[in-house]
Amino acid sequence: MTEGPRNASPNASSLNSLPSVTVPPKESSRIFKWTRMLIPQKREHGGNVESWRIKPSKEAKFRERIYKGIPDRWRRAAWDLLMSRYCGIGPRGREKLGEDYRDCLDKPSTYDVQIDLDVPRTISGHIMFRTRYGAG
Repeated sequence: MTEGPRNASPNASSLNSLPSVTVPPKESSRIFKWTRMLIPQKREHGGNVESWRIKPSKEAKFRERIYKGIPDRWRRAAWDLLMSRYCGIGPRGREKLGEDYRDCLDKPSTYDVQIDLDVPRTISGHIMFRTRYGAG
């Protein structure tokens, strides 16, 4: 563990737990709808979901719900579905895209300055983007 700031009070209190995160009612409603719409298609050896599919009775709702907004916790599943259904890329192709993405993460981009301006303005409330150059 690293030291805190040198000017920090030696009697500072520590947090016993993280503050609770409030989810707006609209987001809660969307999370519930996506939970009913998607079901696991394939699981990994450890039981984690590897790929998703849409319940046949909810097929018509998929596009509509994408336009209304994908809840944060369902974005990975939505991207998986979109990539597998509409891009014509198989599992190996998606793995290759993932490898290319990880390789490009460390490369500088001509868009870095604009991204640094846009992220705090647009998604500063997302936990991954609360600190500059944080996990997001």
